[in-house]
Amino acid sequence: MYSVLIRPFEPRDSSDIIRIDAESFSTQNPTYDLFVYLAYGSEIFVADIGAMVVGYVVLVYREDEAKIMSIAVKKEFRRKGIGSMLLREAIKRAKEKGTKRLLLEVRVSNVAAQELYKKFGFSVVGVLDSYYSDGESAYLMSLDLNQADDFS
Repeated sequence: MYSVLIRPFEPRDSSDIIRIDAESFSTQNPTYDLFVYLAYGSEIFVADIGAMVVGYVVLVYREDEAKIMSIAVKKEFRRKGIGSMLLREAIKRAKEKGTKRLLLEVRVSNVAAQELYKKFGFSVVGVLDSYYSDGESAYLMSLDLNQADDFS
């Protein structure tokens, strides 16, 4: 087994995040996405195994809400609990910032991710028709942070 460290993003993590984003999503320009996240004050955490970044989560804050803009794990490290660790960190940080609700969007077809989010207490609160560039819709999911467990 390996030891996973969840830690704040450092500039040296950029290329790893861009690679993970490119393999996980059909993003046109993952470098641009990372730049936008950083420029707008997002909080980014990475999952690190022996100095190798294997996942990340991006949070943005607005008033009393937080939003997970992106969460991804390298393919060969999926289904090993790393996504749960990143999600747990996102929930913890959003609570520490005093936000009341944590939001995210997920592809309607991404049942595995939906199940993970539901395990942490997220529920579907809306459908965003044709949300993605390929025309697929997304579920808008929400977690009431006042009701959420700590999942420590």
